[in-house]
Amino acid sequence: MDSAHLKIQRAEKHYSELYALFDKKKPFKYFLETNFKTGQRATFAKRDVAVVNEAAIIIGDLIHNLRAAIDHSYWSCTSDFAKSEGEKRNIQFPITSNEDALKKSTLPGLPKRVSESFSEGLASLKPYRENGNKLLCAIHDLDVMDKHKLLIPTGNFTKITSLMLQKQIPDFPSGIMNCGFGNCRRDVVWHVKPMTWTQRRKSKIKIPPSNLIEEELDVPVDIVLNDLDISKPALDVLQELIVVAKNVVNVLNESARQREFAKSP
Repeated sequence: MDSAHLKIQRAEKHYSELYALFDKKKPFKYFLETNFKTGQRATFAKRDVAVVNEAAIIIGDLIHNLRAAIDHSYWSCTSDFAKSEGEKRNIQFPITSNEDALKKSTLPGLPKRVSESFSEGLASLKPYRENGNKLLCAIHDLDVMDKHKLLIPTGNFTKITSLMLQKQIPDFPSGIMNCGFGNCRRDVVWHVKPMTWTQRRKSKIKIPPSNLIEEELDVPVDIVLNDLDISKPALDVLQELIVVAKNVVNVLNESARQREFAKSP
């Protein structure tokens, strides 16, 4: 098996590792906090920093292997056609600003030297930013970004509604319209009748000396990547990137093989 496919296999292994991490641990949770002495109640989000950081490392490794797979495939197809060792050392899969730049600055060089079919195959992938393959460009951009900072996943709390919370917290304030719940220390704060010292002491709930109790709420919290697409869960988008990388490798390899077929008698 060639190195490009081995890199994709490694990316898929990272994906499975990330899936297992999210299945076992929650990087983002939503809580109800009650102060039994003052009667103050509040809802808020909590982030498990250790889990988030572990996920960020896995995501960075996954993205890097996808980008490496694409570069490995492109180098394998084009390196024999480089005119110098310097040109060979600088070979990497091209990402241009637009289609015109690809046609004028990239396709006439190495791709055309490989073959017309390879040049056409590369063009079909639309490796450019303006009206091009956004996910393909994202693989490149995220890989560059990961060299300077972690690709931190975040919690998307926008699916939470006041109705959901009222089902679990009967005294949650009514009449909240067009509300949003997020990563705030406290999203909504309200008051109920506080317990007296005697009530707290005799309560069936074990109230700690701080008089504060946190309860995790059962609400939907998606894990997303702000640097990629916050409209979809991170796992879904990363799976799409894997599919894109596989397609790029297959198109490049198939386009290069067509040259060999053309040379056959």
